Amino acid sequence: MAKLSRETVQRLAVLKALSLWQNGAYGPVRVHKVLFFTDKKASATSRRNLFTFKKWALGQYSDEIASALNGLRTSGRLRNVFDGPAERLTAIIPRPAQVMIDEFFESWYPELDKDMAVVFDEWGYLSNAEIIRKAHEDHTYTESEKGEIIWESTLPDVVEIAELSDDDAENLSDLVDPRLFLALRDRLQEAVKIPAKHSDWRRRYFCEVEDTL
Repeated sequence: MAKLSRETVQRLAVLKALSLWQNGAYGPVRVHKVLFFTDKKASATSRRNLFTFKKWALGQYSDEIASALNGLRTSGRLRNVFDGPAERLTAIIPRPAQVMIDEFFESWYPELDKDMAVVFDEWGYLSNAEIIRKAHEDHTYTESEKGEIIWESTLPDVVEIAELSDDDAENLSDLVDPRLFLALRDRLQEAVKIPAKHSDWRRRYFCEVEDTL
């Protein structure tokens, strides 16, 4: 039985959501709402809640999603582009990694694919004003106080997944691990500082003497 940290599963879920926008999501508000209403569907049938949400000024908000977005940006999986006044969030996922993420959720949490697709069709491309209006009208917003927790994540600190191999678990974890990305980047930066040594490649490979005249 493979194990993934709670943070890894949440980053993978946010990355999967981001991949639904073909050219990137305009602003984090719609990312929060797509994941909130996906979680709401799960809550209605006593399934897994991936994130803790609370009531905030712009609607239902999760500190864990904000943390996941920061982690994905640090790990090189999220690019922020500003199109004029609007911020666009674009997932950076190689095709093999996308397949791996999709297969993970299809096996471990198949309801997520269906629920997220339904919610995305409704919320993914609304204007920010419409998103906020609809979020404020939902009973989870009207029946709670500012800052009040709407529901908490049901994920444990360590998620045990019978459907996942240890190798796949390691690959998924590495994919969204900001510490690993920073460590590799630092090593690369150190490597490029080392002066290149002259090499007589003609002598090494063809037994030719370099002509220095």
